[in-house]
Amino acid sequence: MKPHNLVFQEGDAVETIRDIRGVTEAEGNHSFTLEINGFVYSRYPPPLFTNPKDFGDPDHIQNIFLPECEAILRNEIEGVDRVFIFDWKIRKKKSAKEQRKRNDNLLSFARQVHIDTLLTKDEPGTSMIERIRNHLPEEAHHLLSGRVQMINMWRPINGPVEDQPLAVCDGRTVDKTKLVETDMTRGDYTGTMLYPLYKPGNIRQWYYLSRQAVEDVLLFKSFDSKTGSVERE
Repeated sequence: MKPHNLVFQEGDAVETIRDIRGVTEAEGNHSFTLEINGFVYSRYPPPLFTNPKDFGDPDHIQNIFLPECEAILRNEIEGVDRVFIFDWKIRKKKSAKEQRKRNDNLLSFARQVHIDTLLTKDEPGTSMIERIRNHLPEEAHHLLSGRVQMINMWRPINGPVEDQPLAVCDGRTVDKTKLVETDMTRGDYTGTMLYPLYKPGNIRQWYYLSRQAVEDVLLFKSFDSKTGSVERE
């Protein structure tokens, strides 16, 4: 049975979050990859529009921004057969006015370590596989006969990022037996979230990118059907 509510407490151990810029320079441009680490930073030209107000125009999102995202995914992941983007969000510190208005595509910063797994407006607990059947019924049989991945893509819409950078964990250092599955409700959404249990002595390796610019694109995995693959926190 999933917990109804979670209570977060601060642990007494310190976990280091390393700046990936310093790591790559010190270790001879050591590269992080989706296949090995579950995340990758890559450089791309800035998006065609970088004004937050443009993200209030559905036509701009569907015809400009999301196709840009799809092109990046196809370039980064070899052998992609189909890309389906089912959700997008802007994360920022909300003003008092923004806090009073409901905007399903505008969220504050996430404060807890978590793994996004499933978001669905259909049925609570719908699995990633069922999501494909729901959204792409005519293609589902073909798609599910091969490898399926859920990839998150993050980039600043204007930058560089001065505070609240996004941190990711090397998927090889995550103990999957220490993950707690919970329901996650956000407006009309009901889905599933995974939270890692705190355990002193855990050797998780955390990274972030200082002063992430609009050209710096982060991709990280939340789901991969390939046996033995890594997913990401």
